Amino acid sequence: MHMKRSILYICCLSLCCFMSCSDDESTNYVPESKELSTDEIDVYFQENFQEKYGSTVRWQWIDKYVDINYIVAPAMRKVLIPTGEMIRRFWIEPFILESKASGEFIRKHFPPEIVCVGSELRNADGTRTLGYADAGVRITLTELNYFDLTNREWVIQQLHTMHHEFSHIIHQTYKMPNGFNKITEDTYTGQAWKDINTNAQAELIEKGISSPTTHEIDSVAQNMAIQRGMLTPYGTSSEFEDFAEFVSLYLLTEPAVFEETYIASDPKRTFLDEGKANIDKKLALVKEYYVSNFSIDLTHLREIILQRLNEINMK
Repeated sequence: MHMKRSILYICCLSLCCFMSCSDDESTNYVPESKELSTDEIDVYFQENFQEKYGSTVRWQWIDKYVDINYIVAPAMRKVLIPTGEMIRRFWIEPFILESKASGEFIRKHFPPEIVCVGSELRNADGTRTLGYADAGVRITLTELNYFDLTNREWVIQQLHTMHHEFSHIIHQTYKMPNGFNKITEDTYTGQAWKDINTNAQAELIEKGISSPTTHEIDSVAQNMAIQRGMLTPYGTSSEFEDFAEFVSLYLLTEPAVFEETYIASDPKRTFLDEGKANIDKKLALVKEYYVSNFSIDLTHLREIILQRLNEINMK
């Protein structure tokens, strides 16, 4: 059975969604056999991904790697090697630097296949898919033609996709943290997560804000998610998306911002206290899950990723 999902990017909650996932854990990846190419892009990916991590990077346009229902554009040649370097710098190397166990972990579980797409994947409902994972073996990255390491929002969007999708591969392989789904099991929304932004807009209009901005809508929608004990509206859709959002946002959010937004009590917004308490419980389970199963310290991993993100010269 294949279940397709889409994940809402935290910085643009009301406008775009990314990610589809498949729960078919029986799918086995079988690499295609072909003669080695002398194309410089193929050589780069062969040496840096296939030989080191057993991962095939698909960049030449082949329809079968993307759902025919999407309207897409292929990735331009000029962005492909820089994309590979971004993956290496902000995804692979932080795991290697975190610890010996973490390095072995990323080598063992790095996705066997990465598909590079130049544009977004446009959905029929007007949203756009920014990346997705299939059956724990393939991750698709999109909007690569907008490659710009000086654009922090774009970089965070790409890294959010990578770490979110990678966390799906982990729970599909090792199952979820024990008890994670029990903390807020009665508050997951399923497909109704898509209504959260609409409800947020309606709430603002009722308060007299006739034309609320996207930022205002996103802020209220995020609070609605936090009240439920999740980090984002998309995280309310299921325990699996909840978990993936926890991992990716924890790794990519400055500690003080994460604490203030999701954990610390605010006397002016006590209506969030119960949800934040549940978020704190989930975070403890997620951290323990990575330590006990893989000897990975997520806090240290976050330090490495954020240090690299905060470097002045990101190119």
